[in-house]
Amino acid sequence: MRLNALVACLLLSISTSASADSAITKIASKDAAFHEDQDVIACGELKQITRFKRGFYLNLDDKYPHQSLTLVVWEDDMAGFRQEHGKFDVMLDKQVCGKGTVTQYKGRSQMSLYNAFSFKISG
Repeated sequence: MRLNALVACLLLSISTSASADSAITKIASKDAAFHEDQDVIACGELKQITRFKRGFYLNLDDKYPHQSLTLVVWEDDMAGFRQEHGKFDVMLDKQVCGKGTVTQYKGRSQMSLYNAFSFKISG
């Protein structure tokens, strides 16, 4: 009897964690402003890559200041990004997705990416 209860608890915890992962909403980067403070997967066309003192800005759908969303990759995380994805330059004009929390910075939508697995190239 105890074994059945243990198995039931284990199955319940596995299904609960799987549900939490699938609960993340996938959005177009153009809709990021409507999802502030939410964890999402946002996808759009990479139009501009800009180096700044502490990392890179990846602007989606248009160049600054008309981008719909900026993905921020911090300098400390660059080695993992380069190892996983190569150089950002080859990604220009391709569909990319970032997974994280949409925030606002100086009135613009952005998402910080802290590891290479929160970013993918879609096409």
